[in-house]
Amino acid sequence: MNDMKKWIQKNRLFLSVIALSLVLVVMISTLIILLFTQQSSENIVVEPLEESRSKEEQQLEKEESSKKKEPSPEKLVVDIKGAVKNPGVYGVTSDMRLIDAINLAGGFTGEADQSQMNLALRLTDQLMIYVPKNGEELTMEQSLKQPVKSGEKVNEEVASKGLKVNLNTASVAELQTLAGVGLKKAEDIILYREENGSFQQIEELTKVSGIGEKTYEALKEQLTVDE
Repeated sequence: MNDMKKWIQKNRLFLSVIALSLVLVVMISTLIILLFTQQSSENIVVEPLEESRSKEEQQLEKEESSKKKEPSPEKLVVDIKGAVKNPGVYGVTSDMRLIDAINLAGGFTGEADQSQMNLALRLTDQLMIYVPKNGEELTMEQSLKQPVKSGEKVNEEVASKGLKVNLNTASVAELQTLAGVGLKKAEDIILYREENGSFQQIEELTKVSGIGEKTYEALKEQLTVDE
């Protein structure tokens, strides 16, 4: 024991240097660990947050840019008549369809004949929408089977260009170019032609189911039976 004390006293300076060195090593190691931990934390947490914010900002810019490119729908006014619950004049927009206008007017009544209407038709300004009742036949001006000009303008254009639809050779698609003639009426004309042979006169069109005198009078300038 005495020998140990003598050795410690003799080597006190050496031991002090070793102890101080150990303390410095511990402090330096601790400092290195703290610096490494802080750097790792910045790489893992801070950078992704900055990248995430940058991506969000880019996404917002893209969305704002796309909104600016898309034109706003035009404001239109249409007049809805006939077999709807609340006939009247309604404000609509250019991205709406015929069915949307009908819904604005409260929807169809129980006696409405929807088969004569193209519910997917895109709306235009000052459009007059007439919903027929069952058994009622639309005039050319009232027809909304396809986007067409008024009956008088159609007849004037057909007459000026000499364009006519041949009842004996026209396809279903060609017959539907006639204002007021939809898919069903076109098919009925074809069916009549197949069952009864060629039309001898355009007046025979009134014998086709669903086509009355009013429709014939509106269409006669556009028809022919000549081969």
